[in-house]
Amino acid sequence: MKLKFIFTFLIIYNFTKTVNAQNDADVLRYGMLNYGSTARSMAMGNSFGALGADFSTLSINPAGLGLYRHSEFTFSQLFSNRTNDSKYINNTVRENYFKYTIGDFGAVFAEENNKPGHFKSWSFGLGYNRLNDFSGRSTSRGYNKYNSQIDSYIEQASNDGISPQDLPNNYPFDINLAWQTYLIDTTTQSNQLYYFNNATPFAGARQTRYVNTYGGQGEWDFSFGTNYENKLFLGGTIGLDVLHYEENITWQEEDGKDTIPYFISYRSNTWLRTKGSGINLKVGAIYKPNDIVRFGLAIHTPTYYTLSDEYTSDIASDLENGKTYYANAPVFIPFNYNVTTPFRTIGSVALIIAHTASINIDYEYLNYNQGRLNAEDKSIDAGFNSINSGIRSKYAGSHNIRFGGEYAFQKYRFRLGALYSTSPFKSQYRNDKESDLSRYGASFGFGIKLEHLFVDIGYAYSVTGAYYLPYALSYQDVPSIRTKQYDNRLLITIGYRL
Repeated sequence: MKLKFIFTFLIIYNFTKTVNAQNDADVLRYGMLNYGSTARSMAMGNSFGALGADFSTLSINPAGLGLYRHSEFTFSQLFSNRTNDSKYINNTVRENYFKYTIGDFGAVFAEENNKPGHFKSWSFGLGYNRLNDFSGRSTSRGYNKYNSQIDSYIEQASNDGISPQDLPNNYPFDINLAWQTYLIDTTTQSNQLYYFNNATPFAGARQTRYVNTYGGQGEWDFSFGTNYENKLFLGGTIGLDVLHYEENITWQEEDGKDTIPYFISYRSNTWLRTKGSGINLKVGAIYKPNDIVRFGLAIHTPTYYTLSDEYTSDIASDLENGKTYYANAPVFIPFNYNVTTPFRTIGSVALIIAHTASINIDYEYLNYNQGRLNAEDKSIDAGFNSINSGIRSKYAGSHNIRFGGEYAFQKYRFRLGALYSTSPFKSQYRNDKESDLSRYGASFGFGIKLEHLFVDIGYAYSVTGAYYLPYALSYQDVPSIRTKQYDNRLLITIGYRL
């Protein structure tokens, strides 16, 4: 048992130290939500904080349940196409990924109170709302005349003073694999051991990065709402979140121009799978001073996730001596840890015009600086202190603005919306507005509302820019990868109102 514990500790420590599967990006990945919800809500930019009476309010402002007058059942199907344009060393590659999934499903049970009293109705809702979709594909490719990922391995091992025999214990998932596949080697000068680049000492390799991601983030909502004097509407939701994230990354370097002696190519693969669950609480209120104006306020507590990671990696090299080499990392024991996302506050105002048109504006604030990661086993320090320090130093408050409008003509409904989210980074960490993870988008849709049946169709388009360094060197600039992600989503909702 003691031997197993020591082995587990070493794997966890070195995994976090060299690979960082758990890192500050988890706070962004699981905190930047992109609601699937209903077609009506999505067509209106998911701006429903003060309007209510839509199933999406369970995840936005549960006080909207208090505006229901009839019970209803709803089911939504989501068709999405994600396009990634990745620019690397003046070369852009476009990749598309199409996916079908469920947007939401559930029921709201509403009952009016015919007895004397201040509370005029109550509603109970339960079901599933999709919060995020992680699936996508991207390819980055370009000729790098200056350096290689192998150079970063050499710098890391040299700076840490790690001897080759200690590489398996200190860098089992990357540098040790490069050593075993003869991509790096050592030489002795003046009785001093030095690492050197055995594969690409002369720069000029074609570098390619393939990324495939899968999974999603959803929430089971259990909500309650009530109506006080047809003026104040109150509600609360207990959210049970589930997530599944997979990431496959391949980094490849090739002597495409046949200018590097004794080297043809090498590739490194990493595979990460994260799964787990979380819990949060949402409370909200909507105040209606008259039939025209409504004000909404909602507070979302942090979601506390319990997650488990599995990880593996390998490297294969093809050298011109006619030999190929392959090495894979040791089996990684699944590691349990916790992620806490930031608080959210949503303020809303809505206008109801002549009972035929409505406009809603949501302002949402959250500070990613508040996100945290912690090991589930508190006796193991797996580098989370430095991760949380990075969160505090890099991330800032983000402002999300959502706008939506709807016009009703007889049984038909016409909708439009827009959204904008500011960058989650502090100003000194923003490269430019094109790659700072800010997001903007627009949406529209229409619906048909019959006596009991309603059908809605919504389309949403959004753009998000990202910046990534494939590796780092202290003595030389490394080319960056800049990605533009274009999301096209079509949501169809079918509902039945009693």
